Amino acid sequence: MNNLISETDGKTFEGGCHCGVIRFRAIGPLRQILMCHCSDCLKITGTSWGATAVHQDDFTFLTEARPRWYRSSEWAERGFCEICGSQMLYRRDNAPLVSIAPGALDNSDGLTVSGQIFADSHPAWGPLCTGLEDLDNTYPRGE
Repeated sequence: MNNLISETDGKTFEGGCHCGVIRFRAIGPLRQILMCHCSDCLKITGTSWGATAVHQDDFTFLTEARPRWYRSSEWAERGFCEICGSQMLYRRDNAPLVSIAPGALDNSDGLTVSGQIFADSHPAWGPLCTGLEDLDNTYPRGE
């Protein structure tokens, strides 16, 4: 995991969907937030999507309810609540991480945005995050 936030090491982060049916816990360290501007994120969320990440062994669900997983590409799937539609999670195939939308966390203090991918896909109507490192070569699509 690149760009770990050392201050989150061993800290507990809880969160869930908008309606509260799905609740989860992540034990840090968490990765800094990456913004994704790919066409999949734009179509699914209506805008760019940001995510932190945690190792899958440090992620657990606290409720019986689980997200519905939607295969959004040949290499990844997204977890959302069937009731309220909250887009909370993202998993790439063969990667030991769970990406978490920072807005799904009850408290995301201490998280920072460190980079962006697919900035060239972002439409002209919205501002891009200026001053962020372009990480397309670090987080290539499909890996």
